[in-house]
Amino acid sequence: MPSSRLIVLLLAASALKAADVPADLAPKAPWIVSLTEENDKFAPRNKDRYYTQGLKLAVNTADHGFFSLTQEINTPSNTSTPNPSLDDLPYSGALYMGWGYGRILDRGGRKDCLFSIEAKLGVIGPSAGGQVIQNKFHAFIGQPESAGWGTQLPDELLINVDSEFRRRFDLDASGHGYRDLIARAAVELGTMRTEVLFGAQLRWGVNLDRSWGQGFIRHSSSYEPIEALRPKDDRPNFSYWAFADTQVEVVVRNYSTDGTNFRESRGVTRSPIVLQCALGTTFQVYSWSATYFVAVRTKEFETQDGLHFFGGLKGQLLF
Repeated sequence: MPSSRLIVLLLAASALKAADVPADLAPKAPWIVSLTEENDKFAPRNKDRYYTQGLKLAVNTADHGFFSLTQEINTPSNTSTPNPSLDDLPYSGALYMGWGYGRILDRGGRKDCLFSIEAKLGVIGPSAGGQVIQNKFHAFIGQPESAGWGTQLPDELLINVDSEFRRRFDLDASGHGYRDLIARAAVELGTMRTEVLFGAQLRWGVNLDRSWGQGFIRHSSSYEPIEALRPKDDRPNFSYWAFADTQVEVVVRNYSTDGTNFRESRGVTRSPIVLQCALGTTFQVYSWSATYFVAVRTKEFETQDGLHFFGGLKGQLLF
């Protein structure tokens, strides 16, 4: 627990005791805990290659802060040979912590914009544990190990600063909020990824204003406002929506294709423009939610073997 939070809790407890107020009546600052898993095994084509796995654990606090722990794993298309082709995506893993701040912007009473900024610190290379996680999981499910991890990118410090802006547009003329569009723009700067992203997510369902849309591990902020899962007495505590998402990425640098920044490593010729489309659905009941989606991406490097499919599962809970 951060020292500042501990100090606040101790002061609050002292004040309650002095006022002779039972501690169980004191308001509790809520947290949102979310777990996201992205994997190409969740997609229809079920091919174990390229961006093959991402896992993120994120916590959002009531003071608009958030932090996360994320691992990414990338492999070539041929994982059966110990020496993959130099024209194929190199093996790589990334493990990093994220800390950030986000806020819904109040523009004269219209709370239709969201901004967040996040700093990331970690490691790219063997210390990220990509080989251990993937091969242990393959052994658990009875699949062969990936043979070429000895050629993965070497260890290098990961430092990134990312920011994201979202704007919500209500598309339901009836005023019930059954349809909306969330436009977004993001900038990522650092040794992991340097790129600019523009996207939009069309949603249709009920109680859409409780959320700011579904994000993606590599290209979205971990910020989730507490209000997204806080139960409301003036409406049913149930939400559902389906969504269609599209985004375009202008890529200046990406560790998974370009390799490491300051050490010699494998790499491939990066595609400067990458498109992604996704379809998914979300359910929210009281203070928890669940999401499933499938995404398809155009080539991230010139010699890539066609489109890449992956899927994702996300669960959230308000404490």
